[in-house]
Amino acid sequence: MKMPWSREAVRILPANIDLTGQPWCREALLLHVRGTGVLRWERRLLPANADPYETPLCLTLRGAPLLSWLAAVCETSESWLCTGWGLDTAECPELDALREILNGGFARLEDAVPSLSPLLELLPKGVYVLAESDVYPADGCGQFFWNVSDCLEPSPATGLVCLADDDYDYKYERIPPKFLYPSQRRSQLDMGRVDYYKERLQQDGPPPHGLAVYVTEGMSVLLDGHHKAAAAALLGRTLPCLTVLRLEHYQLRPLAESRSWERKAACFGPFTVPIGDMNGIDLSKEPWKLIENSAPLPEGRLADIELPEALLAAGKRYPTAEGYALVSAARIGYPTDRELETWLANPGLYRPQLRGALVVLRDRGDFRLKDTALRCATVGDAHCSLKAEAFQVLAELKGDPDVEAFFINYFVRLEEPPGIHGSAQNDLTQIAHSFWD
Repeated sequence: MKMPWSREAVRILPANIDLTGQPWCREALLLHVRGTGVLRWERRLLPANADPYETPLCLTLRGAPLLSWLAAVCETSESWLCTGWGLDTAECPELDALREILNGGFARLEDAVPSLSPLLELLPKGVYVLAESDVYPADGCGQFFWNVSDCLEPSPATGLVCLADDDYDYKYERIPPKFLYPSQRRSQLDMGRVDYYKERLQQDGPPPHGLAVYVTEGMSVLLDGHHKAAAAALLGRTLPCLTVLRLEHYQLRPLAESRSWERKAACFGPFTVPIGDMNGIDLSKEPWKLIENSAPLPEGRLADIELPEALLAAGKRYPTAEGYALVSAARIGYPTDRELETWLANPGLYRPQLRGALVVLRDRGDFRLKDTALRCATVGDAHCSLKAEAFQVLAELKGDPDVEAFFINYFVRLEEPPGIHGSAQNDLTQIAHSFWD
């Protein structure tokens, strides 16, 4: 079923969104939406045991809860998330209308907007960013994205990650929206559809995409693409995804002559767009005005069956939020051969880049992972974070003869019992031993 694109309701603004320093995102557009607001965030009743400064929010579609979010007081703290009731409990023919473009692919992001328009028009009136990127079919704490609880639980991907080691001195790193949260009941899983998308994802040409709505920091809720995400997980890949990000707040600057404040830029998650680039759009003084609802945060209903073990195991290969923070902090994308050789030629200078590269190469199942890890494993002393992370990568390559030879040589070269070298050497030795576990 196709629905017409109302160019008055959804308009692409001629803003140039700066993607410098955001290699996770391939393309982004700024949209002005005159929507109905039936897909919206609501402020709910605060749970009795919650911090009084936390904000209880619920994403609803025509009244049906899709996700509950107990937003943390401080951005350095993780928020709590809870599943909703499932998209099948909300009437949404608009999702069926856009599935053709999501499955068929598109040459440019702007080509997708007409087909996305029916769903975008469900959002509250305002300005949004539509971003195209690759996301993990995982939740940021080491498990398959669909394997989450129906009760409120802390989500590591929703807060800033603290990096404190020999490369980072208590640096708080923001994570872009790389992780997913489900919005559909597990009983809707059809392994036949998963197999279909596995074939599609391995074909040449534009890949099928998922569609998600940004929650906070590294987390988005998936509206369409649960079977595509499952297929990507079984293939050990990321999922191409379109993510809708709301206008959260403004960056302000004082005007000395008037001692007032002027809105300098609009912030959409990790994106910042100068107000002057918004083509004269009348922006709300309250960029994210919430509907008040006196109902409590609902418990979820998605975990109605057990997921196949193959999917649960596949989800564990993706980085955690803490692991991906190394990629984000290094400001790297998918490393080229030339970049890897440059970094490996001077590992002392490029340790952050190499640590991030190990994360990316591992989650992509890249054939360059072993050689990169073997070369990184010889860097620095026992306290070197890069060395320890390379050891861990190698220990997972069980049965590989080159890796086995490396670890045997490591033990041969130990001149004294491990305890004399301190806890760092002990940690490396334990990792090396795990290769044979």
